[in-house]
Amino acid sequence: MAQSAAEMPERANQTHPTNQSHLANQTQRANQSHRAGETYRRIAVTKLCGAAGAEIDGVDLSQAIDAETVAEIRRAFLENCVIAFRGQDLAPERQIAFTEIFGKVEQHPLYRGNAIEGFPDILVLEHKAGQFINGKNDIWHSDITFSETPPLGSVLHCRAVWEGYADTMFANQYLAFEALSEPLKRLFDGMTAEYDAALLRTLNNSQNYNAPMGAIPPPVVHPVVRTHPETGRKALFVNCAYTTRLLGVTAEESKRLLDFLYAHCTRPDFVYRHRWRVGDVVMFDNRCLLHYVVQDHPFDMHRRMHRTTASGDRPF
Repeated sequence: MAQSAAEMPERANQTHPTNQSHLANQTQRANQSHRAGETYRRIAVTKLCGAAGAEIDGVDLSQAIDAETVAEIRRAFLENCVIAFRGQDLAPERQIAFTEIFGKVEQHPLYRGNAIEGFPDILVLEHKAGQFINGKNDIWHSDITFSETPPLGSVLHCRAVWEGYADTMFANQYLAFEALSEPLKRLFDGMTAEYDAALLRTLNNSQNYNAPMGAIPPPVVHPVVRTHPETGRKALFVNCAYTTRLLGVTAEESKRLLDFLYAHCTRPDFVYRHRWRVGDVVMFDNRCLLHYVVQDHPFDMHRRMHRTTASGDRPF
């Protein structure tokens, strides 16, 4: 039966289970935790698909986290690229504290609208009444690769959504590189590309409800294949939002090669699709993933995410 307009906003404001009841219901899943023969002692880790992603239970992120639990969370993050915690309710300062487990928290270099007062390091990504505030994000990308030092990763805390709509997809770029033939691995490993924020500024400034972006950083050069500084694995590192051209080849060759890579990088078998619930906290590794927000939701759906970002280092 179709819902009335008066009923539909209620779905956006559905409350999630309390942290305590959620954690109590999930303790039985601890026995599913595993890591190549090693078990987790402080958390339960359940893989979500073959490409990437794991759900972590047994942690209340609104409270201080002990050192052993922090170490296990970091291990799960490096093994799975995306980690999800369900049923959380984080004040801004606690989301920042959790993000600091991974690195120094940094403000987005260009977005300035829709901020939380007193917390400039939290970027609010919001859809309401047909407006996409601070980005629609329906383009495969790795965050802020126009920077000399792109982020390590980001934390997204879901504050409003209708479950089943506006999922986020994550594409594993370790797998994308490893699936290339040996000749193509040799071709791309060692190549460099140029990255800039021109498209981001154009998209942002095309909507008058967004805070306008002025000057953007000059283009930067990064490797097409980067080595993860913690795992040592190689991953493709191009994306159609910020990569503008390959260096050392002609413009036509660059376009054809990039078009091939963009199609290859997002093959379905490399992708984990996260179905959001209010209260989710998702941390993703920007060094080895692309991500994309699915635009399948109604005009009047309210979707609100609080994003914090951990600083990274220069790709090599």
